[in-house]
Amino acid sequence: MDFDEDKIDDYTLALLYLVTHERHEGFGSRAWKGFDWDTLNRLHEKGYISNPVGKAKSVGMSEEGFLRAKDLFERHFTKKATVLPFPKLAANAKRRWDQIPERAKKEIMDNVWCGNCLTSTSMQLREGKMSGRSLILQGFTGRCLLFFN
Repeated sequence: MDFDEDKIDDYTLALLYLVTHERHEGFGSRAWKGFDWDTLNRLHEKGYISNPVGKAKSVGMSEEGFLRAKDLFERHFTKKATVLPFPKLAANAKRRWDQIPERAKKEIMDNVWCGNCLTSTSMQLREGKMSGRSLILQGFTGRCLLFFN
């Protein structure tokens, strides 16, 4: 089978970050070495880890290797942040919302009832409108990111 060894090396290095321990700022760290030997040897040749051959169950990571592993791990394995658009408030709703003191706004946004979670949680404001004299806010709950009305 023909495969991209550099990609294998990058993903293995990223996973080594997941199993690091004994971090020493500026000096690297140690990581458990339960990975393919050929890949570990290539990472050693690239200067990211110490020689993996030996009885130790972990391998030393250079500072460069640790930082690259951290970057690769965050790039490939962390969840992407959800960017919510700026709240869309009708003009009259914005005027009403702006009249509310900041402390009260925070109290309102931090204490909404989520019908999905069936609990009190926070809300990310998405839009607002007026219904008669009532300000109606809509958004996403902090716990499950379900659209809340």
